[in-house]
Amino acid sequence: MASTPSYGAAPVEGMEAQPAVHPVVGEINRKRNFRAVLGAAVVVSPFVIGFVNYKGGASSAASSVMSALDKVKSPISSSVEQDAEYDDQLSFVASNEYTSIQGYAGKDYPWITEGQLAEPHKTTTFTSTSTLDSDVLARMNLAWSVDDSDEEVTGSFKYVFEQPGTYNVKMSAYDKGSGDLVASTTKEIISKYVRREIRTLTDDDREAFFSAAEVMYKTELGDGKKTYGDNFLDVQWFAQLHNTLAGSRECDHLHDGLGFLPQHAAFTLMFEKVLQLVNPVVTVPYWDYTIEAHSVLTEGSIHAWRESIVWSDDWFGEASPEDKVVTRGRFAHTPVVGNAWDLTDTTNAYGFVRAPWNMNKEKFVTRHNYTYGFTLDDAPGCKQHYDVMQYDQWSDFGTMIAYAPHGTVHAMIGGVWGADYKTKLENAGYSAIHAANVGLEAFATQKNLWRALQLECPDYCAGDAPALECKCTCPSIKKWMGQGWTHDILASVSPLFYTKSYLQNTNKHDISDVILKLMCNDYEEVNPIIGDSLESASPSDISFWPTHPTVDRLYHWKRIQGFKNDTWVDNMARSVSFTNVGYCWGHNLADVTVWKNLFDTTGEAYSNEDLWDQFDSTKNTDSPYIYDNFEWTHCEEEGYPLQLVDV
Repeated sequence: MASTPSYGAAPVEGMEAQPAVHPVVGEINRKRNFRAVLGAAVVVSPFVIGFVNYKGGASSAASSVMSALDKVKSPISSSVEQDAEYDDQLSFVASNEYTSIQGYAGKDYPWITEGQLAEPHKTTTFTSTSTLDSDVLARMNLAWSVDDSDEEVTGSFKYVFEQPGTYNVKMSAYDKGSGDLVASTTKEIISKYVRREIRTLTDDDREAFFSAAEVMYKTELGDGKKTYGDNFLDVQWFAQLHNTLAGSRECDHLHDGLGFLPQHAAFTLMFEKVLQLVNPVVTVPYWDYTIEAHSVLTEGSIHAWRESIVWSDDWFGEASPEDKVVTRGRFAHTPVVGNAWDLTDTTNAYGFVRAPWNMNKEKFVTRHNYTYGFTLDDAPGCKQHYDVMQYDQWSDFGTMIAYAPHGTVHAMIGGVWGADYKTKLENAGYSAIHAANVGLEAFATQKNLWRALQLECPDYCAGDAPALECKCTCPSIKKWMGQGWTHDILASVSPLFYTKSYLQNTNKHDISDVILKLMCNDYEEVNPIIGDSLESASPSDISFWPTHPTVDRLYHWKRIQGFKNDTWVDNMARSVSFTNVGYCWGHNLADVTVWKNLFDTTGEAYSNEDLWDQFDSTKNTDSPYIYDNFEWTHCEEEGYPLQLVDV
């Protein structure tokens, strides 16, 4: 595949790519002649000697010349041998505003050395770390250049790289007396965007991210293209694409298979590229929600999760809106596209760009703290992230990372209301622990029933139709119960029901009919409404975007650590039929995905194999970003290794 770097590339078919920008375009005030600067040194010429002779005679002239020479330090030899000696002692590092606080970013990537990394559109400072004696350095002027540009004479050199890529930065040392080149060294500088934990961003950088995201959330597509160019896309475009791929009835093309990690990495990168049309300094930060889980562990209350700073009005907005709709903060009343039947084949019965199994008819993004009547207290934390890092086969790691280390976050944000499983199961004498697990899994169980053609949802409901009159049901449930098939039906859509105890109450009485009736919404008062973060149009919720880089960061780190077996096992997508995994486009290695123009401008869609190669964190690929570090200090406090891997 082509390896030409893509700068501002068009993310969708039919859009012309923006031209690549040479790193020195727009760079001004760098064409200073170092000779002119070096000319400030005292130079004794025949003209000066003649002038002195004329004014004071030979004796006076000799005295004046010697006096002048005494003030000039002896030039450093510029012989080849001397050059080689000093070349070995010249060195420098690159740093920026984050370095003094956080250290060198990317130091755990095997192809980045400390002081080699620069970040696009941020001022990089190059500083000499040469080992020359101080008296030798005092007789030198340093001059700097980037990719053979004109040199700039300065002690420390500041430069702004316009694009990701690889650049040659040269530091040269000139004798202050003669102006001769004494020695030089050239260093390959790698320019990559750095994704940082959202709390560790500077206030300016965090505001830049949220402000750019706000533009994508609040700007009409046409207006955005006029202002930011033809490559601009609004968030509804992303939500609709995700909804189409994840809300397909045949199978989920983005989840429940090995395509989950590479495809979400591509999806986030596409979003990031559009953000950078609004503000080129922006990256998508990661939200390390294991920090919140650590707070829950130490404080002993889930309120520590709900009261995190990420839910402040200027960040994600309220975690616990009283009436489900987010009404505070910069993302308050984020609209969900309605009357979308002519826009897409994937809508709910009310015509909103939401999952077909989700009868949510609110016009704005919704959140809820309860899921089927249960509060979720087991937030994904250090244990879940440590555990997934122990898988040594790609097929296991790539599958399991989507669940315990990640998926529960969506449930904790989106939630489900209108279906109180907790009360129903308690009244049936069901184990409280079993009930909580069933409640956590229920959104996936119902989705699996729908994909198995056992749960049917209405195609259309009038906007004023009550929720209880517009819900998904199982047309054959009476037949299943009459013929004793409830065990088989439940086991076909959830692994929980492989275990006999999950089909019985605490008195060992079979209550599988009760459970199946709940899953089929067969009780009159039961009609689950799903919050937007927990369904196939989840990009509508701003929290979606910093959530996925968190597992992508684990993906980067695990690739660096290496798998004992990195074979990509095909035909193992779970969403086809839960009991019989199979082929689902988007999850096999050779499957050609929808993503294009992320690393080049060819307009050719990438396969999963292409994405696997480009997101290979063990080498410097055309991927334009890295993560700042692979350290979890709060996990170390819980007894886990600092880097979640056993040495």
